[in-house]
Amino acid sequence: MDKINRNASCPCGSGRKFKKCCLMKADELAKRQREEGMAVSCALDWLVQHYQEQVSEVLDTEFFGAFEQDERDRLSKLSPGLQEMVHINSCEWLICDACIEVKGKRTPVRELLLGPGGPLLPGASKDWLQCIGERPLSLYEVREVRPGEGMDLIDLLRPDEPSVRVSERSASHTLVRLDIFGTRLVERDNGFVMSGAAYPFARDQAVACRDEILREMEGVPWDSDLPREVVSCHITAHWLEGLIAERPLPTLVDTSTGEPIMLTTDHYRVNDWQALEALFAGLSDIEGDRKEGWVRFTPLEGEMRRSRAALNPKGADTLEVFCRTVKLADETRQWLANLAGNNLTYRIREMVDPRSEKALESAPATPRAEVPPEIAAQLIHNYLSKFYANWTEEIIPVLGNKTPRQALKTEKGRRAVIDLLKTYEHGEARRVRDQGGAPFDFGFLWERLGLEREP
Repeated sequence: MDKINRNASCPCGSGRKFKKCCLMKADELAKRQREEGMAVSCALDWLVQHYQEQVSEVLDTEFFGAFEQDERDRLSKLSPGLQEMVHINSCEWLICDACIEVKGKRTPVRELLLGPGGPLLPGASKDWLQCIGERPLSLYEVREVRPGEGMDLIDLLRPDEPSVRVSERSASHTLVRLDIFGTRLVERDNGFVMSGAAYPFARDQAVACRDEILREMEGVPWDSDLPREVVSCHITAHWLEGLIAERPLPTLVDTSTGEPIMLTTDHYRVNDWQALEALFAGLSDIEGDRKEGWVRFTPLEGEMRRSRAALNPKGADTLEVFCRTVKLADETRQWLANLAGNNLTYRIREMVDPRSEKALESAPATPRAEVPPEIAAQLIHNYLSKFYANWTEEIIPVLGNKTPRQALKTEKGRRAVIDLLKTYEHGEARRVRDQGGAPFDFGFLWERLGLEREP
């Protein structure tokens, strides 16, 4: 628009001058957006000036009230980006949902801001505060993303309501279908926008939060005052807990033995190399030599083999025996004692958790395989097809040790199966976002179970 002469005819075809038509509208929109953008900061300045003690108390006892001092310390050590998000969310909560004590009466902060005696604000600023104050927090699931434009969201707490189209350029570049987050949606002239606060969740945490809210709200009318308070409390608490939760790393299991993986190295002093080499040379389940080291294996079908232990000479008189589990290491130690006798002397055992920093630091860099994208996509598709081939009839722990088909017999189980299928689809959407390619289609699982696939 800057390249159009102000006095020229407006390109919209209205017949009026540009400065009296579209340019004026653009200027008005920019002014309104500036005033809306300053609304929250101006409101906070006024609140701190007039009610600093009450503001500090309500944030301390309610927004952060569920957390002990050590948990608050962990919040203070979050990354700058997350700390900024906590600040934005807590400030919006203060303005929209908090109540403070004023002259012996518990008063909603939004009423103080918009009522007589409130801050002097431009019209658009007051209008924005009123709009976000009227809108409650809720949990939204992404149904469709239009990068650079916006997304379609469904309210998980009111799933029967139609999806909402939201204009949001920034988040639409990072969100994927089936992401879940908490926010307020504000209706503007051209549709809905996000209020500014956002509570992104891991999908399993979001589902747990949704279920808790729906259990607590069972039988309570959604148009009463209670739902707003309950939903706000649960979303903020669950989100903050997720930021500081100390989640244990998953246990890595060796598929051949069912034992937990623990990188185990036994160190031996070799008393007679020649005798040891001769013993190894006479065995059919060992391959190698002193120069390259030996591998003890278990034969499988055809020419396939599975390694049981790696025996690596180190220096003039040392043998290191590596196994991937403690059980394999114990078996190998007993086997060597029976086989080598006095030719070997056991010295010490070293164990390293493969999830530890030590293991990760010592791991060699893996060269990036140059696999053509179409072949990689086909390999992933083939693997997932086999992995999920009998899924509907397999016992799933998160379904209460039932098969998906058995779980469908109850409404609770049916909801759990649907949530699980959507979790799989969500994982694929994130994989495609990060790695490219096409998502694996789980539609055949929905069809086998007779479930209507949610859009």
